[in-house]
Amino acid sequence: MNQEALSAWIALYLGVGIFAALCATGAVLQTAYELRSGTWRPALASRLDYTLALPRLWLRWQVNYLRGMPVILVGAGLFAHHLGFAVLGNV
Repeated sequence: MNQEALSAWIALYLGVGIFAALCATGAVLQTAYELRSGTWRPALASRLDYTLALPRLWLRWQVNYLRGMPVILVGAGLFAHHLGFAVLGNV
């Protein structure tokens, strides 16, 4: 792999990592907003509900995170197009 292709791949992975971090932060904020506003609340009626509260919260965060996945995919595709698929394919 030549230096130009290596630099392009590093830039692509760094860009996708930044997009993923932004998406994760947005999902945390969205989940916190939903909890605070009462839009979404896990049921807390029984012992089992209390036991499953954390996994349900994690699942809700995952749903909110996956809503941002198209942004990551489009951003990665546009960035790869900007770098040039010929450079990225020059492995």
